[in-house]
Amino acid sequence: MDAKTEMAWGAITGIWEGYASDNETRYKASSGGALTAIAQYCLEVLEMPGVLHSGENRDDPIRNKTRLSRSREDLLEVLGSRYSPASVCDGLDLVEQASGPCVVIGKPVEIAATRNAMTLRPALEKNVGVTLSFFCAETPPTKATRSLLEKLGVVADTLTSLRYRGHGWPGYFVTQNASEEPKQHWIYDKTWAYLQQYRPWAVHQWPDGSGELADISCGDPWYEEPDGENPGFSLVVARTKLGKEIIEGAIEHGYLTASSAEVWKLEKSQAGLLRKKAAVWGRRQMHRVLCMPIANFKDLDLFTLWLDLPFRTKVRSTLGTMQRILRRRLWKLP
Repeated sequence: MDAKTEMAWGAITGIWEGYASDNETRYKASSGGALTAIAQYCLEVLEMPGVLHSGENRDDPIRNKTRLSRSREDLLEVLGSRYSPASVCDGLDLVEQASGPCVVIGKPVEIAATRNAMTLRPALEKNVGVTLSFFCAETPPTKATRSLLEKLGVVADTLTSLRYRGHGWPGYFVTQNASEEPKQHWIYDKTWAYLQQYRPWAVHQWPDGSGELADISCGDPWYEEPDGENPGFSLVVARTKLGKEIIEGAIEHGYLTASSAEVWKLEKSQAGLLRKKAAVWGRRQMHRVLCMPIANFKDLDLFTLWLDLPFRTKVRSTLGTMQRILRRRLWKLP
């Protein structure tokens, strides 16, 4: 992979597009179920004892719960993306206590945190078998989901199930209340457009939206417009030698149906994530000007990416950032 591509998207040892070979997994998942298929392969063929990931909290469907899944049935219980706060890192002790190396699935920021934790916790480093992530613009707060439910006239207190997408690609926002049938509301694009407005300021400072630090990352192939009939597929990116070997093994053993993909599909599918990453440099400069704290990103050349942005986008990433900080009085936050 050339240096410019690696600067934009991180290390890449292979790119595929495909989907879970199991029809149920493919249909119920958000974009073809590739991550779930790979996780199932790790459980059943590589004999890893568990998959640490997050999913709907059955006792409070608006919220998420971290769990260690040990079977296909466990994985299928929590299929699909969740656009509310989750923290897979609060379950890292489950990985440490497991009988062997486990799969860890998390947002890009959670994989970064897991990598950091591994340097401090020898038992964790020993038992993280492979890390999987997904393309992600980061998570809105719980307030966003509650606001959407109110807008749609859904009573939050009696919810028994909440699905943000899936059951086809890209899927619909679906709710179910006690003693009622499931109700289909907005298609994913409209749902995300509403929820993302609530994302906290901190997530706009996080550059990695494509899971660069994971062994494998997957995401929607938005280069193709959903037609309402496609049951879903994913772009599957190997970041490491281990990730590449696991993807090839999942394909060989029939868990994943996939073929090689070109880099342009990644660039066209996730252009928004690249623009966000490039804009971070300008935002950080405004933090410095206003004496606000910034995170330390090691070996990350954000300036070169920022230079490639159009002039108007550069202005928004600097002067626009300063306006937002002043308007929201963010410089006064502890």
